[in-house]
Formats: sequence, C-alpha cells, structure tokens
Amino acid sequence: MKKIISLLLTLVMLFSLCACGAKQESEPEKTVAPEQQEESEKTDAPAEAKKETKLFVDSAGREVEVPVNIERIIPSGGMALMFVWPLAGDKLVSVDHKLSDIQTKYLGHGADDLPETGNLYRVGEELNIEEVASLDADIIIDFGEAKEDISKDLDYLQDLLGVPCVFISGTLENSADSYRMLGELLGKDEQAEEIAKYIENLVDTVHKVFETTEKKNAVILNGADALGCVASGTYFDEIWAFMLNNIAVVDESQMYASTGIDFEQLANWDPEYLFFYGSNDPEKIVDADSWQELSAVKNGKYYNVPIGPYGYVTPPSVNRYLAIIWISEVVYPGVFPWDAKEMTKEFYDLFYHYDLSDEEYTEITGLN
Repeated sequence: MKKIISLLLTLVMLFSLCACGAKQESEPEKTVAPEQQEESEKTDAPAEAKKETKLFVDSAGREVEVPVNIERIIPSGGMALMFVWPLAGDKLVSVDHKLSDIQTKYLGHGADDLPETGNLYRVGEELNIEEVASLDADIIIDFGEAKEDISKDLDYLQDLLGVPCVFISGTLENSADSYRMLGELLGKDEQAEEIAKYIENLVDTVHKVFETTEKKNAVILNGADALGCVASGTYFDEIWAFMLNNIAVVDESQMYASTGIDFEQLANWDPEYLFFYGSNDPEKIVDADSWQELSAVKNGKYYNVPIGPYGYVTPPSVNRYLAIIWISEVVYPGVFPWDAKEMTKEFYDLFYHYDLSDEEYTEITGLN
C-alpha cells in the first residue's frame, strides 16, 4: 500500500513541477504596483480563508487537523460506509462500489448515484485515487481492525491528497465507543450516544445470558459447495464465537477467508447447528443423501444467514448486531430477555433510518 501511494505521490509532484516550469517559460514576470498588490490581497483574502479546524486524535494515536464542520466524507471502504451511515449518510460523497437493489431499498435512492471509490485495503477493489482526488472531500474515514501499518498508510494517503484521513477502530464489543468517537468528530454526540447505548445493551445482555446458558455447537459454511468454513479463532469467527461454540477447529486455517474442508471432516464434527452464507441454496445442498445424515439436517437446525441491506455477518461491521438478535431467536428461543422483532426494528431505525414492517422482518429473517 505504501509503495503504491508513494509512487502516486511522486507522479503528482513531477506533474506539478512540469506544469510550473512550463508556466514560467511562457509567462513573463509581471510588475504590480504597491497599491494594486494591497487591493488584490484584500479581494483574495476571503477566498483563501481556511475552514475552521480542530485537532482530532484517531484510534491509531495520530493527531489530525480536521474541519470543525465536516460536510463531505469519503469512506475507506464498505465497512467504513456501514459505520458512518447512521450518523452521516447524507454527507457521504462516494460509495465503495455500486449499491445492489436490496441495499438501495433500505439505504435510499440518493446513495445509488454516488461515484465509486473502492476500498483502501481490499485487493482487486483498490481505492481509486483519481476519483477520490476529484471529490473535494473534507475527510476520509477508515473503520475496523487496525492494520499493521495503518498510521503510515493514512499519513501517505493524507500527504498525497491533501485531505485529512482518520482511523476509528471497531470490534463487535467496543463499537459503542467507536460511535462516541465518530460523534465527537462529526459534532453529533447526542445521536452517537443513542447508538452507543443500543450496542452496549445488546453486548451486556449477551454476556449476562451466557453466564448461565451453555453455547450451542455449530459450524458455519460458505462457498458454492458449502465446503468452506469459518474456522474457529479466525477474523470472521468473532460474531459466531460471541453467540455459539464454533467447533470448526482446523490446523491450517485462513485468518481472513474461509478454510476449505471435505465432507468427511464436516461429518466428523457433526454439529448441532449449521449456518450457511454466501452459498448456493442450502436446501439444494442438504438434499444430497450424505448431508441427510448430519444431525443438524436431520433435526432441521440449519439456516441461511439473512441479507438486507447487507449480509448479517459480512462485511464484519455494525451489521453483525442484527446477527446477534437473529441467532438469539433461532438458537436460544425464549432465553434472551428481549423482543427480537422490536430489537431488529429499532436497529433498522437507528442504523439505516428505515421503518421496517412486520412483513419485511419476516421476509428477511424467516421469523414471525
């Protein structure tokens, strides 16, 4: 990442030097009378006046000078977009990639016309530097897990574009504080606190329930043949380990991707619950004779993870709080002291500003 940004920075500097040189050769030096110079300075002063700024310390410990009033935001990728949306969806000037129809339905049609700027840390969907530079943004916001070189990467990007870049860390359990930090950055403390309290209530309730309730055994599958698994202890296991006992222990697991297994391995695990995401229709998969021998299939305890507007477990951003509520209802009915439907509706209101109907709730979750 640093090499790419450094190269782009070098090219920009060379272009600027060439442009300046050409201008100096073609334009003779002009002499301006003192009174004309003074009048010119008075006229230009308002145009050159800088926006009022403040210092913001991000999650990487970087002190960044940011505008007091932030009106134009570029998200560093999909996770950042989902994080920023509840507080400042109307201030986003780009999306990571074109919204799907279901995303447009729940996020609104204003976002589907925004330009695509890609992802800072996603191979194959890299940040489109040229597009980013053209959008006159006030700030670029990155969210999620801190990469090893996060400070250097953002400093390079900030120098290249002349746009403040900040990082706000967020995990499943600490995103309440992430929203408080975002609220401080955007001057929306009250709205951020409402979201933070919702998250804290959710997380605290889960901890309390599992003090007296044993987590159920499960395996999480994906891929066209559903023989990729979320291995225990990997990055994408965070939400599953929070709610279940993921028994997919694999010697050579993929930290940031699914880990391939064979059916014999799955049969040896024989979990009580199976969850599918990013797969073909689970009903077609489990229809095979071999799958019919699995306990989860025999007992009808296999589920397809809901989508709307994003998958409930991927990307691993704030959408995962919906997964907590959904899993609590399908795996532990009657155990959690909340109304799953009402909690879900409240999430859609707080995070997507969408009034979810009973029919839509059932359509998305498969629950009544």
